[in-house]
Amino acid sequence: MNSIVKGVNFPSYIFASLVAGYVMLGVDLMLDGFLGLFGTYRGYIELIKIWGLFRGMEDWIMAAGHTINSVVLALVFVHPQVYRLVPPKNGLFKGLTFGAVWHLIVLFVLVITAYGGAKFMKEFLNIPLKDHISLFLLHLIWGGTLGLLYVPKASQ
Repeated sequence: MNSIVKGVNFPSYIFASLVAGYVMLGVDLMLDGFLGLFGTYRGYIELIKIWGLFRGMEDWIMAAGHTINSVVLALVFVHPQVYRLVPPKNGLFKGLTFGAVWHLIVLFVLVITAYGGAKFMKEFLNIPLKDHISLFLLHLIWGGTLGLLYVPKASQ
């Protein structure tokens, strides 16, 4: 674990990842229906029901899972080797770039696993186009917030 976070400004990473996840989910909730977009949280709750493990708690599982994802996946962004590679130098635009690339990676994995037979991923792939667009915008918001708030160690 030490090699994963070596060179990471850990307090800044934790703060930025929690806030970025909160902002992403908050925008999805508050802008539900704006220009026919957002509100993807409803789809996540429906997808969670496929598992049948969290009956009656799907909304809590969605929120907790979303927060955990934000913290864990932000480690990729803040890792010094990745952080230095992501253009440009400005944190906000660095985060927006990362969010866009991250979305493309997620989409690639989604397509591969869905066509490989994963039931959850098949359902996820078949969400409405407006939800796919919303998720792209939400990943930009997540990445942008992460990039805006994360302060790398001086050595980066």
